[in-house]
Amino acid sequence: MEISRSAGFQLAEIWDVKVIHPFPHFYLGKGKVEEIKVYLQKNPDIHGVIIDTEISPSQQKNLEKAFHVKVYTKIALIHRIFAARARSSEGKIKVEVASLEYELSRLTGKGIEMSRLGGGIGTRGPGEQKIETERRRIKQKISQLKRELTKVNQHREVQKSLRIKRNLPIVAIVGYTNAGKSTLLNSLTCAHAYVEDRLFATLDPTARKAFLPGIGSVIFTDTVGFIREMPETLIDAFRATLDEINDADCLLEVLDASDPNYLEHHKVISQILQDMAISCRPKIIVFNKIDVVNPVPIVSRDWFDDYPVVMISAEKKIGLESLIEMISKILRNNRESLSFTVSYQNFPKIEKEIYQHGFIENIEYRNDGMVEVRCSISREATGRIRQLSFSS
Repeated sequence: MEISRSAGFQLAEIWDVKVIHPFPHFYLGKGKVEEIKVYLQKNPDIHGVIIDTEISPSQQKNLEKAFHVKVYTKIALIHRIFAARARSSEGKIKVEVASLEYELSRLTGKGIEMSRLGGGIGTRGPGEQKIETERRRIKQKISQLKRELTKVNQHREVQKSLRIKRNLPIVAIVGYTNAGKSTLLNSLTCAHAYVEDRLFATLDPTARKAFLPGIGSVIFTDTVGFIREMPETLIDAFRATLDEINDADCLLEVLDASDPNYLEHHKVISQILQDMAISCRPKIIVFNKIDVVNPVPIVSRDWFDDYPVVMISAEKKIGLESLIEMISKILRNNRESLSFTVSYQNFPKIEKEIYQHGFIENIEYRNDGMVEVRCSISREATGRIRQLSFSS
């Protein structure tokens, strides 16, 4: 229902139909088709029917012919939502490619009009079928979009390599759609990422930098929301974006505490992460929106493979101190405390390098022109900092 509303539809009636053995012609049984047809005739202001499953193109065409209204599948609605939510050029291209690939997979069986003989400009001859012309047009468009996407991805890879080169810890925020990931990103980083209470409000990855006590600068990234039965075309389209999770030092799995299906959502998230071969990453289970539930749910770590669990309200900024403390504890496993003495003249160069990989814990200026420094930095950067301090 939430997907339908997010796609801009207002539901007038819901039929709960159990189809054990789908019928070839309509998918639904003839009796149910007739029942819905009669309802639509009595309510001429209804202009569409949504079926919460995937049916064949021919079944969809047959239902539309019987109902005299447009029939939408769940996957078609999700594509529609993604198309409306994408804001960056990368996101728009990926959604269009996914939609075209979905359309391409459903050309066969769309009806007799797709198999009429075609002729004229854009066809290979008077004997070419319309479906072949349409298939070639879609493939050409997909190839063009993928060439554009390659250029956009090259720019993103440059930005990604710069982040990795600086050795800044990366914390990726993942979770079911509409769980409050963008709100959490804003609360942790004092940023202004796009936030709205609807499905798939965030499609484009957002990265923000924040300072954590005991750690230093940290990159927080927001990702596209997960959903049960995510269309394969969209998973493929956003795989490059989701693959950035592979670079994360810690995952924050955000669950909506006010949603009674949070355990099912956790299973969906875990399965997607497992499919991406990143299920063993350090992770914190974050129950969000505790300000709108009473009582706050009592959960067991046993349900979540012994990952630490924290209760927060990202919007009201409740429990963020505990969450930050947990994040810092995980990230400290890759930190090292380093002490050295350097001349005052050479200190600015080393100071700049330190703040690229950590932060200064203590500093003392001596009367002899030397500076005593104790810093906390990533293990990967200790060799370079030592080398700079020795040469100074």
